[in-house]
Amino acid sequence: MIKFKDISIVNKLKLQDPEVAEHINSKVKKFEYLMSISKLNSSGVEFKSIVRSAKKWIQKILNCEEIVFYRFKAEEELFIYNTHEGKDKHLSEKKIPTSVNSFPRECKNNMAITEYSDCTADIKLSSLPEHLKKLGVKSLLLGPLIYEGEVIGVIEASYRSLHKFSNEDHYFMEAICNQLTASMENVILTERMNSQFVQIVQSLADAIGKKDAYTGGHTKRVGVFADMIGDEMDLTFEEKSNLKLAAVLHDIGKIGIEDKILKKSSALTNEEFEIMKSHPALGHEILGHIDNFKNVTDGMRYHHERPDGKGYPFGLVGDEIPKLASIISVADTFDAMISTRPYRKGLPPMVAFQEILNNSGSQFCTEVVTAFEKGFKKTHMYRPKGLVKNKRAS
Repeated sequence: MIKFKDISIVNKLKLQDPEVAEHINSKVKKFEYLMSISKLNSSGVEFKSIVRSAKKWIQKILNCEEIVFYRFKAEEELFIYNTHEGKDKHLSEKKIPTSVNSFPRECKNNMAITEYSDCTADIKLSSLPEHLKKLGVKSLLLGPLIYEGEVIGVIEASYRSLHKFSNEDHYFMEAICNQLTASMENVILTERMNSQFVQIVQSLADAIGKKDAYTGGHTKRVGVFADMIGDEMDLTFEEKSNLKLAAVLHDIGKIGIEDKILKKSSALTNEEFEIMKSHPALGHEILGHIDNFKNVTDGMRYHHERPDGKGYPFGLVGDEIPKLASIISVADTFDAMISTRPYRKGLPPMVAFQEILNNSGSQFCTEVVTAFEKGFKKTHMYRPKGLVKNKRAS
């Protein structure tokens, strides 16, 4: 591709008026960066990857220190953004309720480019992400991403100095928002299709709930815990979609288990347990023939395998076990431990949590347990003193 800077008129200007030539060259580069953003429309459908790629170009176009993307979730009335935190710089998702008086809320309400040449005395400064507060931000320029007449996100460019925004800044921010909205359209459409597919799959999984009320509720909870773990592992869009489906379907093979075993109100005999252990294989028989579904069915098929090789049905070891299956294994076991059955009472969440940690590397993948621990500590179930109380009780 021929770049603007190669055009002969720019080269001639360098000789005649270097200052004007440099000014033109600067503008040309900004348009090149803008073209790079436009290419993101066909580069993928994952929000985080779009944000990651676009940030560096936007910073060059607007000459700013930091860029934050706020995604608006209308159903939850939240702005969501990602930030790196902690010693390991883990990518963490943060939320700002739209009820909070914040800069992105004002931009959303304006539905237009919104600038703050000096925000140091603004009451909304308290709502800024912590890393921007530490940066000492003094000026902001925000632009809305508008799709089908609704704001779906906000881009925020920050400056550590007092910055007077020019018409050119506004022009480029508007152009950036237009380009990224086109990329976000693909994300939204893909997410909607995936959501509809998950709902269809959930209906299939609910068929088990008709046979066994425990399994039905268990499936939904495993999905929640698997999502929690996946969020801490920074999975790709495709991996998260496959994990959601595999979690919903992980017990689908129980459709093939006799009711007298599935609904038994007392503990299973060894013979009955061997029959119950066949449900991952039965599930694979039901769904294994579907094209492009291998990662999902593998997550379902191997969720009872263990890193130490003592799992079933194949006795896989270590890295032989797919990542999604390892995630579902932890989510499935944790929920099974805290759930009350007719023949036993469920464990307190903190006790089950410690059991998961104690079996890291043997029954469960170490990487997954680390992610589970991080996610669990953010839930209302985490009670550090709970372990002490339960130990005394025992």
